[in-house]
Amino acid sequence: MDQVPQDDAESIRQKRLARLQRPSAERSSSASSASPVLPSASSNAASRSPPASVSSVNPFSAISSPATKTVSKINIKRASDSPTPSPSSGSTPVPAPKAPKPSIDFPTWADSTLSQIFHVTLDPEVASDSMLYLDDVANDLDESSSDKRLSANTLDRALLARLTETPVERPFDYLLSCWNSLEFARRSVRATDSQKVDKLALIMEARRLVTGYTVLTVSMPDMFGLALPVELAKLLVKKAKSPSGEVPVDLFLAMIERATEDELLNEFLRPILIDLSVMMRTESLLTDYQSFYVFMKLLVSNKVVANFMVSMPEFLPDGLTPVTVELSPLLGPFFRISPTDSNVAKTCFANAKGNPGPEVNSAMSSLRLEVNSIVDSLTFITDKIVRASAEARDRMLQFFAVTINLNHKRRALQIVSGTVSTDGFMLNISAVLTRLCEPFIDVTYSKLDKIDPLYFKKSDRLDIKEEVKLNADQSAFTAYVEDSFEGVPNFISEVFFLTVASYHYGLGGAMQTIGQIEGDIKDLEKHLQQLEAQRPNWTNTPQASLLDNTLNRVRDQLSSAYAFQHALNTILYDSPAMSRVFAFLMTVATWLVNLVDPQHKHPRPHIKLPITEPCPDPFRMLPEYFIENITGFVIFYSRHNPRVLFDQTHVEFITFAIVFVRMSSYIKNPYLKAKIIESLFYGIQPQPGHKNGFLGNTLNTLPFAIEHALHMFMQFYIEIEQTGASSQFYDKFNIRYYISQIIKCIWENPVYRQKLEQESLADVDFFVHFVALLLNDATYLLDESLSKLAEIHKLQGELAAMPNTNGPPSPERKEKEQALATVERQASSYTSLSNETVSILKLFTRAVPAAFVTPEIVDRLAAMLDYNLDALVGPKCTGLKVKDPRKYSFDPKALLSDLAQVYLNLSTQSAFVLGVARDGRSYRRETFARATNILQKYAVLSSRDVSALSSFADSVEATKQADEQGEEELGEIPDEFLDPLMYTIMTDPVILPSSRVSIDRSTIKSHLLSDSTDPFNRMPLKLEDVIDDTILKQKIEDFRAIKRKQAREAASEKALETATTAAAAAAAAAAAADDDDQNDRDGDVSMT
Repeated sequence: MDQVPQDDAESIRQKRLARLQRPSAERSSSASSASPVLPSASSNAASRSPPASVSSVNPFSAISSPATKTVSKINIKRASDSPTPSPSSGSTPVPAPKAPKPSIDFPTWADSTLSQIFHVTLDPEVASDSMLYLDDVANDLDESSSDKRLSANTLDRALLARLTETPVERPFDYLLSCWNSLEFARRSVRATDSQKVDKLALIMEARRLVTGYTVLTVSMPDMFGLALPVELAKLLVKKAKSPSGEVPVDLFLAMIERATEDELLNEFLRPILIDLSVMMRTESLLTDYQSFYVFMKLLVSNKVVANFMVSMPEFLPDGLTPVTVELSPLLGPFFRISPTDSNVAKTCFANAKGNPGPEVNSAMSSLRLEVNSIVDSLTFITDKIVRASAEARDRMLQFFAVTINLNHKRRALQIVSGTVSTDGFMLNISAVLTRLCEPFIDVTYSKLDKIDPLYFKKSDRLDIKEEVKLNADQSAFTAYVEDSFEGVPNFISEVFFLTVASYHYGLGGAMQTIGQIEGDIKDLEKHLQQLEAQRPNWTNTPQASLLDNTLNRVRDQLSSAYAFQHALNTILYDSPAMSRVFAFLMTVATWLVNLVDPQHKHPRPHIKLPITEPCPDPFRMLPEYFIENITGFVIFYSRHNPRVLFDQTHVEFITFAIVFVRMSSYIKNPYLKAKIIESLFYGIQPQPGHKNGFLGNTLNTLPFAIEHALHMFMQFYIEIEQTGASSQFYDKFNIRYYISQIIKCIWENPVYRQKLEQESLADVDFFVHFVALLLNDATYLLDESLSKLAEIHKLQGELAAMPNTNGPPSPERKEKEQALATVERQASSYTSLSNETVSILKLFTRAVPAAFVTPEIVDRLAAMLDYNLDALVGPKCTGLKVKDPRKYSFDPKALLSDLAQVYLNLSTQSAFVLGVARDGRSYRRETFARATNILQKYAVLSSRDVSALSSFADSVEATKQADEQGEEELGEIPDEFLDPLMYTIMTDPVILPSSRVSIDRSTIKSHLLSDSTDPFNRMPLKLEDVIDDTILKQKIEDFRAIKRKQAREAASEKALETATTAAAAAAAAAAAADDDDQNDRDGDVSMT
């Protein structure tokens, strides 16, 4: 090829630059007549200040010299190889000439090919309207005696002159057309062409020059006389069209590479990224949003671009709010595309009601495909960024952390609109973080040791200062983190802790939103019904139009609420996605157990209980949401979409639950442990095809559960008695209801029944404490439920006696109806709780009857049973007759059967028989007689059980008579011998250390089971602190001995007196008989 001396080439270049320094307007004006006609630029170009012009540095100097830098290549599929239009026609391509015949030399082919591609010539005879003659370049070549043909050496000068001295109206479109024609020419070179190497080299050099000038048209438009920048971002995402066709991927990648080499990446790429993010703000699932994700994936696949993007201030601006974090950061708008967008929800779920029909289900399925595609794209983008460099990874993680830290208010009880990010945005954040965690989630949990338990000592990325900790206050946490630890957390730890936090504020917040929406829908439906009921009364009145407007507004609000509910459920009910979440949460549960395991090897081998070591600091300092995420997820999906939970193993969850309820001191908040119990309760609720829910089978077969579960339930039954909250008295009943349901679920397993007997013998005091609380609950709940039923009976009778008019109800009737509604709610709650408590009492008394007849509880148990039996069948039982008793979960026959069964379970225990006999308040023989008649009449119990109950009553009656006779022997008992609480003679008196009161040991022991204070001065008291009152005990024993001796002597005297009297009576009778016989004989003699 012809060569031009270097000094001549430089001389010509300087002349070109001298001309270029003229004002752009002057150059445009002088060259307008020579420019080929092209379509005008778009008038709605984005308004942005043009980049600053370069004064001293020559922006074209790097274009002519070959690249020397190596830029990482992007493994992306090439765009279709279809030919593209050329600028000569504006719409149809001008193909490059076919490969010349071998007789044409290479310089001639090069001149002809380049002329047709670039529409320029150095031969004035060839010039035409579509072929511009470059006279200045031709003259310069003449001066240097160079070949006046286009070649690799002259193309740079020719292209520079074409773009600057005789500028085109739209240089980017011109260069784009040239690129397309070059690509066509490259494909036209035959493989057998002898000049193939030279031709391809020429084409590649031409492509390099086109790429360089294309970068300059975008980054420095003022140098080409352009008032507005090229809207390359719109062209790339197909939001704008060029007369020269679409921008090929290869061209854009080459532009990035060239901008990197020329150190123009900021000027070239930054405006594109900003425009892309700004345009994405207006996109939704209803628009053609996919091209944005495709282009962003293309960008971040280049590590140079990924690193540049995260280095931009716009990637994570300062001063963000929960609202602006979705819009201002470069990637923010990409994470906000979601079905929960109001316009999307209203469009896809127009006129939808509460129960999804085929159309709603179809819309949900389609939207789920879209959401999964978005999450896939976001995960790809995030993954490429975090793999680009350590700095890029840190910036990406910081974006997630800032988003999470800004949204703490998403878990507030009342969320003010505009103070938090949207559910869709936060759910996308959670979904992407979940995907990032998948590489270290496996069924064997082999990578738990990669999660750094000292994360919060090493990093302050997550703000948890205001979060309640598992077992530490704020001052302890501050001291903990201030004791810094060298090193930084690894990537696995970063993602793990970010994901846990995102579940709390993202997924957890969305589940909370669903609950609020359900409540709003109920309120709106109720309001709508009231308005529609009132509408006939307002017809033909001036207020009718106002009422209609209100009706329409409420209907719109209800429709919007339904639409948003379905849109959010589209994401929350996506089973594959939520299965990933559950798998991650089981990893969290296993990691938490591993953290408190003294060996830190769980689950290989499995943790052993109980743990004797104190709670480790890394666990104590964790936020409570580590537990809340797990329990909240299980409770929500057990109620709404249990299929998600059946696809996973449940060993980890049950192990987690048992460990942290069993090791109660590790978690400070009792209500957090109560949530664990509640999640177990929902886990055993019957589901289609699963009688015991998704947890029942594991609870009944897992050796770890069989060993520890029953003790855990009884322990928490005791612990929840005192929570420290003002509502603790009522809260405990709900929690104990959950426990009773779980125990009933596992009771079918005989191993658990054996375990109960072992528990009753292993720690007698512990078991007695549990039984005492169970008895307390049964006493209170039965009394409340029966009293509420009696109140309902009374109110129903009063309402029935009132006249019922067609008009509005009288104030008195309205007041009674409101009172009835209140009592009905209370009765239903109390009755349900009492049924479960009595049911557990029946099961346990059958399994271990001896445990229920200890001196501390036997008298109270007998009195409770007698009182409720009398209430059910005694003289006042008619006061419990109510309309529709099942509405209140009240089944008197079933309750009577359960009480009778408890009597039968304990009937062989002499202490229980004596306890019933000594119940002077409620026991009556006729009550048992009536109970047996009812049980036999309605066949509630078998005839054998009815007969046994009757025999038990006979035994009680005989015991009562014998006991009363023994009490009579004692006569008048001194007050100092009587128990101050029970007013019975003491058998084992003890002195209370603070009040110095003497009381029977069994009485104070029973009292301490439910109240750990001195009953006389409320000072703290423990059973081991009481003092044996040996003196008083001896006095009582002496008193009993004297009374027994006196009773025996009195009995002997009475027996002797009775015998003497009987003998005298017998003698008198005999004498009288003798007198009668003598009289008879005398009479006979007289008659003779």
